[in-house]
Amino acid sequence: MFFMLSIIGASQVFADWIPYVRATIEQIYDSNIFLDPDDFHRPGANKSDFRTNITPGIGLRNETETQTFSAEYVFNYSYFVNNSDQNYAGHTGNFDFERQLSQHLRWYVHDSLSVSEEPRTDTYDYVTVNYGRRRNLTNDGETGIEYAFGPENSVGFHYSDSRLDYLSDGGGRDELEARLGSDDSVTYGPGVEFRYWFTLHHGINLAYDWERTDYEISPSERRDHLDFGYTYRFSPHTSVRCDFILDYVDSKDPLLFDYKIYEVTVGFSKIFSPAWSFDIYGGFYYRPSSDVPDIIESSDNEGFSGGFDLTYTQEMWHVTLSGEAGARIEYGDYNNRGYTPYRTISLDFGYELTSRLHSYITASYDYEKSPDTAIAIVTGENRRETYDITTGLEYEILPWLHSRAEYGYSEESATDLSGHLPAGYKDHRCLISLTANYDWL
Repeated sequence: MFFMLSIIGASQVFADWIPYVRATIEQIYDSNIFLDPDDFHRPGANKSDFRTNITPGIGLRNETETQTFSAEYVFNYSYFVNNSDQNYAGHTGNFDFERQLSQHLRWYVHDSLSVSEEPRTDTYDYVTVNYGRRRNLTNDGETGIEYAFGPENSVGFHYSDSRLDYLSDGGGRDELEARLGSDDSVTYGPGVEFRYWFTLHHGINLAYDWERTDYEISPSERRDHLDFGYTYRFSPHTSVRCDFILDYVDSKDPLLFDYKIYEVTVGFSKIFSPAWSFDIYGGFYYRPSSDVPDIIESSDNEGFSGGFDLTYTQEMWHVTLSGEAGARIEYGDYNNRGYTPYRTISLDFGYELTSRLHSYITASYDYEKSPDTAIAIVTGENRRETYDITTGLEYEILPWLHSRAEYGYSEESATDLSGHLPAGYKDHRCLISLTANYDWL
């Protein structure tokens, strides 16, 4: 009797814990597996290839009124037909935990780890794995606590830690190679965010982040980012806001410049209906001339800052159109572009052809110019343009089994300096895949 009661009790305790398995098999044609420039041929390698990715995984999730938990491990093996020396085993782990400690207090932990050899150009932050196929480990973690003291009022504190380690470098890294991106790094620091509504119409938000990046070889960097905003709400669906942003970067590298950016914008948000909404903001950014060396032209030290976001959703389809312009930081990546004025636009469209068949298109364009780098000083220009488009179909064969067919195109055009730095690339990708997700319980 006691044994039976124990089993029943254990079943109730673990009733909300769901273990699951997942697996994906992909067949891919990639026209440029290294993301090499068009006029560059890597000795002893085929630029294009057919590859097969096999990614089994296991996970555990739990969701209750006071807690959410998920942990997942995915193993990936990539097999190349024409470049067998590029075959590799990769690993991905994700961990998410949120706990409502009390009615007003929430604590969370998020962490993501990856071991991969895939080249990436999709991030604009301190750490970018970019060009070529180099085995690397990345880990991004954050923990924080948030206290809510009203329906819309809250204060939160968080600490983040992001790491990049190159696990194989082919004989060691020197300072030149480090400046081209092959430098282990860790970016860490705390942040705080405060939201408060004085009345139904008047509210403020304040966010501050402090970050430091330490490299294995290159000098360190420090960044302070402050964002203060005021919002006036005419109604639950219509509001205007004003934001002041200060971005300060202190680089210990004598070849990279420190900078301070002041940014002021005014925005308007409107929810027209449950189907569509619109958000737009605009203003200017400014970098003090005292922070700019005399050899740098001043025309790039101020300009328009703004953006927009249009979302329209129907029962069968949705579309989101977004755009942004301003200035951002790009240290620590392959080209060390530093202070970078930019503009970008993106489109996300999806259509439900049937209850089981979904189609989608995503497209983006990004332009940036970096006036502070050695290339810009020598040649008068350092620009980078990227184009990306992806279109595909997803079909639900069974509730736990999905298939996908996809085509993607990427292109980068960039300033070249006597062939010493990558000068852009073109890449076509065709993919078919089959994915299964199955709950054990």
